[in-house]
Amino acid sequence: MDSRVIFLKPQTGPVGKNIVRDLVYGCWCNGRRIGGMQMPPLNDLYAATHCRQPGVEVVFLDAQMEPERYQSLVKEGFRGVDAVVMLSSTQSFREDAGTIKEIKGLNPKVSAVLFGSHPTFMPAYCLAEEDVDFLVLGEPEATIKELIHTIVSRGDPGKVRGVGFRENGKIKINPRRPFMKMDDLPIPDRSLLPARADYFNPVVKRLPYTTMQTSRGCPGRCIFCTAPTFYGNRYRFRSPENVLAELKEVKRLGFREVFFRDETFTANRERNLVICEAMIRENLDLSWIANGRVDLVDKESMELMKRAGCHMLKFGVESGSDAILKSYRKGTSTGQARAAFRMARDAGLETHAHFVMGGPGESPATLEQTVEFAKELRPTTVSFGILTPYPGTELFDRVAQKHPEIRDGSDSNMENLHVQGFYSESICGLKGEELSRAVVRAYRRFYFRPAYLLERLRRIRTLEELVILGVAGLNVLQFSLTGEK
Repeated sequence: MDSRVIFLKPQTGPVGKNIVRDLVYGCWCNGRRIGGMQMPPLNDLYAATHCRQPGVEVVFLDAQMEPERYQSLVKEGFRGVDAVVMLSSTQSFREDAGTIKEIKGLNPKVSAVLFGSHPTFMPAYCLAEEDVDFLVLGEPEATIKELIHTIVSRGDPGKVRGVGFRENGKIKINPRRPFMKMDDLPIPDRSLLPARADYFNPVVKRLPYTTMQTSRGCPGRCIFCTAPTFYGNRYRFRSPENVLAELKEVKRLGFREVFFRDETFTANRERNLVICEAMIRENLDLSWIANGRVDLVDKESMELMKRAGCHMLKFGVESGSDAILKSYRKGTSTGQARAAFRMARDAGLETHAHFVMGGPGESPATLEQTVEFAKELRPTTVSFGILTPYPGTELFDRVAQKHPEIRDGSDSNMENLHVQGFYSESICGLKGEELSRAVVRAYRRFYFRPAYLLERLRRIRTLEELVILGVAGLNVLQFSLTGEK
């Protein structure tokens, strides 16, 4: 009989609540503040697909979308399950550890494997939890595959690169595994996703939609982001031919839109031009969304992206103050942001602007600058959040030097993330309560403008867009009125 391995996306918070936990480096979000957004768990699918091997049955379960299926496993006591593999971030770790404890209480023979940002950056804290058996550090796919083979064959985990575990009560951290070639990654098997599960996204035009990743890493070095460190401060990308093969598979499966989850899709201009030209030539008829940097876009590229089906670019603008941007080491300016948003409008693209409040040097004056700058840029949608120090970032290290009581940072969780201050006074001198009020006020001042509402209504072209906008609008409205996620 094959060994059975469950890749589990657990229930984080209340059942049915939207939790965006799809990125392996742990920059997650949730709640009404982001319009009720949901994302298919892409990095879980990469790992589960790559893990397939003779003698191993691989199962993926999104307990947030399929609570009944998860409860049936609980009732069965996880009988016949050899290992449970879970993606974990700092904000979810304590809940994830509780889920593992529950599973091991039902079946102590299950090997519990954690991968993601928290196991990578805080392995000692993770392995202090006695129910956590193995950690996967860094890029997970090849390591998980070898580790699962080792578990089911009762081999020596000390020989598996990129793994952490306990041996005779002592924590062992093996040397890291080299990064994979991007074209060696499998096309994620989307049939592993819950049947009939439509993940909702407020900026998507056509459902059903899916996500893709065509590169890993980022050319930026922001002090608050875990992605550069997680991926070894390298930027790697898939070839145009490899990307096009997956786009054709996505089309064959019936998806109508793609959200590219690259940290910075626009970082490789020449490659992207080839991809866009191929999408036009192949007449794929897929609409899509991508992330960009305001200093890595140009008029020609955006016009071609529009012709290839792109309808929105998302930018991390972060602040309306150039001094704050310098303190973040963002490497961009407000002038570049103005130019990027103007070019996007001229190309017929919608835009999303993300802002972070509470960075080094933040003051009531710079908070005001940011809100006014958001209105000046005229993005289609906007999000505001409070800066949170994540393990694996320079910002976290700075805070930890002054406040060792931050420990592994897991007092920050999915309930308070981005809406409550976390060591904010140490970072910028402003109290967390002040920043919480500033975020809510920013949402009200941006979204509750008659001119903005009229412009959004004028852009609606289909009933599908109207329904999506209505659902997202109600979420944002409730957050703006109550401040509750």
